[in-house]
Amino acid sequence: MSVIKKQSILHTLVNYLGVAIGLLSTIFIYPRATELYGLYQMIFGSSLIVMSIFLLGHNVLAIKFFPKFKNEENGHNGFLLMLLKGGLKGFIFFLLLFPLVKFILLDLLFATNENRELFSEHILFIIPMVLFFIFNNLFLKYVSNFYKIVIPTILDQILIKLVLPCLVILYLAKMINLNLFFGLICLNYLIVLIGLVLYTKSLGQLYFKGNVDFMSKPLIKEMQSYSLFGILNALGTQLAFRIDMLMVAGLVSISSGGIYAIVNIIIDVMTKPAKAIIAIANPIISEKWESNDISALESIYKKSSIVLMISGLYIFLGIWLSVDDLFSIMPNSEIMKSGKYVLLFLGIAKLIDLATSVNTQIIANSIKFRFNFYALMLMAVLNIVFNLIFIPKYQMVGAAIATLCSLAIFNIIKLIFIWLQFKIQPFSDKTIRLLFIGGLCFLLCFYLPVNFHPVINILIRSLVLTLIYFIAVYEFRISDDFNDSIRKTFYRFIK
Repeated sequence: MSVIKKQSILHTLVNYLGVAIGLLSTIFIYPRATELYGLYQMIFGSSLIVMSIFLLGHNVLAIKFFPKFKNEENGHNGFLLMLLKGGLKGFIFFLLLFPLVKFILLDLLFATNENRELFSEHILFIIPMVLFFIFNNLFLKYVSNFYKIVIPTILDQILIKLVLPCLVILYLAKMINLNLFFGLICLNYLIVLIGLVLYTKSLGQLYFKGNVDFMSKPLIKEMQSYSLFGILNALGTQLAFRIDMLMVAGLVSISSGGIYAIVNIIIDVMTKPAKAIIAIANPIISEKWESNDISALESIYKKSSIVLMISGLYIFLGIWLSVDDLFSIMPNSEIMKSGKYVLLFLGIAKLIDLATSVNTQIIANSIKFRFNFYALMLMAVLNIVFNLIFIPKYQMVGAAIATLCSLAIFNIIKLIFIWLQFKIQPFSDKTIRLLFIGGLCFLLCFYLPVNFHPVINILIRSLVLTLIYFIAVYEFRISDDFNDSIRKTFYRFIK
């Protein structure tokens, strides 16, 4: 088994472990402390957005330009040192501008918020969070150049999913206060940084010597140009996909931001299969563009769309059909039920995104790759505008509506662009058939006469949905790839 394949499999397993841990915490622990969780998400989300700016694009340089520097005998020509110096410069720049960051967060976003004082008391924790996020991100990108992603993923993603619920429990038990809570969160990210440094050293790739002579003027100019693109792209991504929770916390309340974040974690399960499929499809799309095989690209486009819709629609139906029972088994269930229609609108938004499948990858690998950036920046602007319109009217449900509107426009624009430029689109008669199957399954399962314990109700509906949905998908031949996978699995089972 190749290194890349082995690392990919292990990485997938680690990701699903993280999903399982995250869901258990989301359902049974975080609803007990929505204000605390909302405050954490506010500090965390603000730090990520700030980091995306003050990394100064060095995160994209870490992968894009490593092949140019690669020379193990010469310590990769000071590549790691260059990245770390860039990160340090960005952090110093952030410290100088922190009063401006504080003004934007406190005096603009939280100007009329009832929790302004609470956020103000803990806003300084953004400083160490940004510091650790910058250097953790740089080491993660640097190490990925050596096809080693499993241990870094465990450190960066799994550790916090284990630590955070434990800290919430300690806080609820009044064993720690808010300052110690956030101090221990920062300690977690410091441990991650130390772990990444030690792991990089264990790989024999921790080089701190520089090579000034290697940095020619043309190379510096090229890197500066690309890093600027990286800054704008990273900022656009954060504003497009994270700003809604921050605006709910700022314009409504921190507790509402916590509920919104909890619901978002639940519905985000829909996108997990997509990451694996897109990761597989991306290099194939790149290869087909090299040979200019448009018919093959359209085939990938359609197949990816229907497979992603099969998985996404199934998960969405499973969650929405059991939403009342799911909220009823959560702590503070009456409070959590206020997020029901947040879940609905975010779920529809995810479905639209899945249905349009690999449109981003098709554009990114084409000669028109810059269009993705323009579309992303438009989505970021639309998301902010829609949030400002809908949140005052509909509170946190308004943020979900804003996300639905901006994500739908974002994907429709890319669909139209791909059709106009390349004359391909992802839909077929199978798309209509699948939506019909989904609607029929919803009606049959919604009117099931189940009135038992919520957990039993969830199990019964999930079992009935699974049987009807997948039998129908198989019999109606919605996806040849799906049917082939079912047959292969069945043959392996009976052997």
